[in-house]
Amino acid sequence: MKFWYIILIFGAFSNLLIGQESAIKTKFLQKILIEDFNEQNLRFPTTTESNGTYSMIMDNHSYYGLGSGEHAYPILIKWQNDLVNFKLKTSIRLKDEEDWEAMQKIQGQTGQVIGVVLKYNPDTQEALIFQINGVRQYKLSHLKNEKVKNLINWTDSKQLKRNDVNEIMIKTQDHKYDFFINGQFVFKKNLERFKESITNGSFGFYLGAHTQAMINYFHVYAEKDYDGINKLLNLSEEDAKKLIAEKEQLQTELNAKHAEEIKELHSVIKILENELKTTNQIKDSIYRENLKFQPFEDLIDKKGDFMYTLTTDLREQIEKNKILQQENQKLLDSINFLTDKQESFKLEYLKVLDQMMQKEDTMSTEKKDTIYE
Repeated sequence: MKFWYIILIFGAFSNLLIGQESAIKTKFLQKILIEDFNEQNLRFPTTTESNGTYSMIMDNHSYYGLGSGEHAYPILIKWQNDLVNFKLKTSIRLKDEEDWEAMQKIQGQTGQVIGVVLKYNPDTQEALIFQINGVRQYKLSHLKNEKVKNLINWTDSKQLKRNDVNEIMIKTQDHKYDFFINGQFVFKKNLERFKESITNGSFGFYLGAHTQAMINYFHVYAEKDYDGINKLLNLSEEDAKKLIAEKEQLQTELNAKHAEEIKELHSVIKILENELKTTNQIKDSIYRENLKFQPFEDLIDKKGDFMYTLTTDLREQIEKNKILQQENQKLLDSINFLTDKQESFKLEYLKVLDQMMQKEDTMSTEKKDTIYE
């Protein structure tokens, strides 16, 4: 009896183990997205906000740094994904937890939280999120319309490492999912009920409040027969070397062009500085010229128009000039009249003198004649 009881327990335990084995046997051999963060790129957003959130590629140390402030911080990778079936591998390092793990669990705390976003659909605003925390727990959630519903609640995991690097691997095929932590299978989940709303979509990360994390790499693989928009060419070693050489040559040319552009930019800045200096000199000169006309400012009625005032003054001056011209003309006429009178007087005077002289001559002649007689 005891023998059959042991056999029954062993069989049930074996079925439980079999039920918890990875269900996806497909080998995802085709590399689709390989990001090791050893150089800057535009796929993984970089930002720094005043509220404490940040995301930056630290290419000199080969990691992607993420941080949140007082609120959760979701971030999506700018990479168009058409994969329905894939394998994702990433390496995550949360910042060291300062409090004791046991105390955090007793108090119901999760510590820092980071999740991997899968298949975000912007049309339905749905996605799956696999999360881990600082007290060595994981959970699976369904995101819809900015609301998160747990598909698997926080679950303790001996596979997770505290204050250390954790490697996450997720496989999905035909809406079935297998989850691995540090190379060990953890659980599987059939999510066919979401096959209409969650098919393919964006990858990303989801940080809980007050969380800092380092992502050491992010790799995505597809099935061997995948031939979608993200298919990579399988090149020979010689072709790969040629491409690398061409890339290095192009980089050198770009650097040289960039240096030349910087040199030209400095020249343009110098020209603009000289033009600004000249403009300031002209401005100062105009200001000095304006000062010369400052005394005429009183001639302008503050409530009137300068041209009107100037025109009025000019009209008055013209009228005065006309009056002066008329008076001058009268004076000239008087002078001409006097001159004519003077000339007439002279002529009359000359006539009188001539008559007198003639009369005197006549008298002298008569006197001589008398003497001779």
